[in-house]
Amino acid sequence: MGYRTVNKPALALMALLAILCLAPASSLEWRPDLAHSGEWWRLVTGHLVHLNGWHLVLNLAGLALVLALYPRFLPLLTLSIALIWLAIFISLGLLLLLPELPGYRGFSGCLHGLAALLAVRSFREDWVLSASMLVLLAGKLVMESAGLGLADTANFIGGPVVWQAHALGFAGGIVFAGLSQITLRTPRQSSPE
Repeated sequence: MGYRTVNKPALALMALLAILCLAPASSLEWRPDLAHSGEWWRLVTGHLVHLNGWHLVLNLAGLALVLALYPRFLPLLTLSIALIWLAIFISLGLLLLLPELPGYRGFSGCLHGLAALLAVRSFREDWVLSASMLVLLAGKLVMESAGLGLADTANFIGGPVVWQAHALGFAGGIVFAGLSQITLRTPRQSSPE
């Protein structure tokens, strides 16, 4: 039961995030006014662009940490589906919870979701690591909801931290992992012949 030394889906995700840093973020950022007027792709692409290079570096470092903790990561198809799910889950949640939010850029909500998803998926293999990850993420979210540490991060990334996106990502990751377990355990119907 060995691990791959190079995880191609994770590296592809890191490369995508880095390449999109070169794109005009204003044309991809999450903006509810434009999403309502037909630019629906912003529900997903807003989570792939960043405020600046420091914001990108912070998210890439977080992704590298998650990859180091969970080297099996996800296959490319599962990763793609999970990221689309998380982005839409977070975007719709932000529309409901923060209708006054003018825009959003960043991968951190999806990063929290991936960490939660991987922790739940790996619970049987290493319950100590998985439980620790979930408790640490939950504790971080409680601290952020109380406003602790947000000012320093906001100064570093050059914009406000939308902690609600982190919480929504965390919830979305747990829901995705739960739904994945249900669909894997549900017996498939065979067609009568």
